[in-house]
Amino acid sequence: MSADSPDTPRPLAEIAHGPGAFEQFLDRNQKNLMILGILGVLGIAGVVVYRGIEQSKETTAGAAFNKADDLASLQGVVKNHNGTTAAGSAMLLLATRQWTEGQQDTAIETLRSFLTQYPTHAGRHTARASLGAKLMAQGKNAEANEILSQLSDDPEARFLAPYGLITRGDIAKAAGDTKLAESLYQQARDEYPESSFADTATRRISLLKAKPPVEIEPPPAPTPAPGSETTPGSELGIPSSEDDVPAVTNPFIVEPTPTAPPVEGESPNPPPAEAPPAENPAENPAPEQP
Repeated sequence: MSADSPDTPRPLAEIAHGPGAFEQFLDRNQKNLMILGILGVLGIAGVVVYRGIEQSKETTAGAAFNKADDLASLQGVVKNHNGTTAAGSAMLLLATRQWTEGQQDTAIETLRSFLTQYPTHAGRHTARASLGAKLMAQGKNAEANEILSQLSDDPEARFLAPYGLITRGDIAKAAGDTKLAESLYQQARDEYPESSFADTATRRISLLKAKPPVEIEPPPAPTPAPGSETTPGSELGIPSSEDDVPAVTNPFIVEPTPTAPPVEGESPNPPPAEAPPAENPAENPAPEQP
């Protein structure tokens, strides 16, 4: 067999005429891919339907919340639309109504339930601040301090953190710990200078350092001179009896003008005086003209 010469052309590679690897994969998994595609479509449709249902629930709950104006209707929103944002908002308003109507313990329990059921609700920070204030009003300062500590330490509650610090300072001051109270006031003032609570913290610090006024004995009452009798209010010019009170004239009543009594022998009603006789121009001629 003769060797190939250097000029003889040689094939670079074989050209495959069968199906490729990707086509073979599609052939083997065609049914599985179809099932997967159907499941994906169903999943997307399910998400859309779920969101539509949730949106419908929120809309219905919001309409019910807008109409609620008393305790019974607010409780109905909380019960019938549980889990919706409107139900959480109804719980906040319900706690406020309960507190103002004297149901203080019930209001506190409503706020606790709200914080448990709606940990991501937009009003959770306000609810925590309200709960701390209500516990403090009941004298439960230890529980209030714990709730307010969570508020002041939460970075998402920055707008209410200085309120929590100031209220904790008030609790410390009431307990006699003025050093801790001053530290909390200063923290509220220095860390949140842009807040409106900064001025409140500054005033708290000023009052904390102010000294209370010194009580002095009142001066003794003056002793009256011997022989002089004074009546209550005489030194102020106040009349001591009804005789000293001047008469008050009513401007709307016209008093009759007093008349002199009739002379004895005269008629109490004398006849009217006769009018003088009229002058006769004929008896009194006019003076001659010069």
